[in-house]
Amino acid sequence: MTVLLVGDSNLALLYDRFPDLVAQAFGADVECRAAGGAWSGSLRQQIGDRPASDYEAIVVSIGSSDSHTPYGSSPATFRENLSRELESGGRWIALLPRDVLRAFDPSETDEVNTRIRIFSGILADLVEAAGGIALDVGAITGGLAPAAYDDDGIHLTREAYENLVPEIADAITRIAPNWRDDVSSGPRRSMPR
Repeated sequence: MTVLLVGDSNLALLYDRFPDLVAQAFGADVECRAAGGAWSGSLRQQIGDRPASDYEAIVVSIGSSDSHTPYGSSPATFRENLSRELESGGRWIALLPRDVLRAFDPSETDEVNTRIRIFSGILADLVEAAGGIALDVGAITGGLAPAAYDDDGIHLTREAYENLVPEIADAITRIAPNWRDDVSSGPRRSMPR
């Protein structure tokens, strides 16, 4: 069975920059459809027509792009987009976005972080209500302080991913206990079917 990665740059960068960590976190059979700049409305296209239940687990990182003005979404739209995908079933693991060190417009950092916390809460509530697991990226990487952030103040560093990967692997094991017994084809980036 396959682990599907959807959502924003947090999973896309992990997949693209750190293939050694991808194997640790997701095993050999992982399909990445996550993309930088993705927002909650992108999930439908990323998941495609294949039923969510076909995947051993779906790992989602979403909410950061929804939080950035002027192209962010409202909490109601975020909730609606996520609910639609969660209703399709599957075993979900959410990476709750952490605050940014600085927003694209540094004068908006506090506002963006407030919105990230709102979207994070919605994501956690919906995924847990659907029987999934929510991982608090801020709590997991918090001890790194500024070293958790790339130079842009938004994306995570390798060190942050190194802290996050064992937590992701543990969550997949809890939600799909036999997932590592059925890995075969290796990581791949694909378009929705």
